[in-house]
Amino acid sequence: MTIRNVTLIGANGHLGPSILTALLSTPTFTITILTRTSSPSHYNHSLVTVKRLSDSFPASELEAALKGQDAVIVSTAGTNDDLQIRIADAAVKVGVSRFVPADFGSCDSESVRALELVPLYKAKKRVREYLQRLAEGSAGGFGWTSLVCGHFFDYGLRGGLLHFDVRGRRVRVFDGGDVRASFSTLERVGEAVVRVLEREGETEGRVLFVQSFCVSQNQVLEVLERVVGAEFEVEHVHADSYMEEQKRKLAEGDEGATERLVGALGVVDADWTGKEGFAMELLGLEDEDLEEVVRKAIGR
Repeated sequence: MTIRNVTLIGANGHLGPSILTALLSTPTFTITILTRTSSPSHYNHSLVTVKRLSDSFPASELEAALKGQDAVIVSTAGTNDDLQIRIADAAVKVGVSRFVPADFGSCDSESVRALELVPLYKAKKRVREYLQRLAEGSAGGFGWTSLVCGHFFDYGLRGGLLHFDVRGRRVRVFDGGDVRASFSTLERVGEAVVRVLEREGETEGRVLFVQSFCVSQNQVLEVLERVVGAEFEVEHVHADSYMEEQKRKLAEGDEGATERLVGALGVVDADWTGKEGFAMELLGLEDEDLEEVVRKAIGR
């Protein structure tokens, strides 16, 4: 079956706009956005149909909205596993053939380290396992694909998730700074989603890993200092000690510790190049140029 009618849930936020832009650049897709009635977001694209549902996204409204759709992409928070499961159930009921969950970044939800340190990955793992069971029971009518892309590089570089303070010219470097990790720009994630839908037969029922590049903090630092024309103050930190400290803070109720844990894990536990599902060749993707991406990211 060729995927034509595509629904995107979570078209606003950090990632959604990039996925929407990539879908709009593909003329074979007819795009629908599902959003809450209370959402202030407005979409002025003439090629997009917007359907507003009750804020709780009830099953009956989801089923009506998804009828006739070939694929559903969810780019809401990955922690909202109950919502994703409800969407998946509705998708199966009305004959949707492909589901792409909110499994994008920053770590693999099968990682023992990530599951131990960050509870949100248990939610992502639950969704992934639920989709597997749905597909097994659907007699070939329903499929899924998870895309894991690492940290959103451009967003993370500007916002501090990668442990670079660009304005303050400071960086926190883990374990000497030579550990390599896979990072993806927001644009790369959108591009990868489109490639998954275009290659539905080859990507069905798989966890696929993509990147813009696999680089170390030291490599990013070298490029960043060259681009901004200034040296950064470097704080050297042992990753395990840092993460144990954040784990303790999380247990004490420090909600910000979750993001700090995710930030560290995405630097020291996210090299996709050796993964069985490393899908750059499968999806026809090539690495981007690090310096070009850095210049574009901080130029914004």
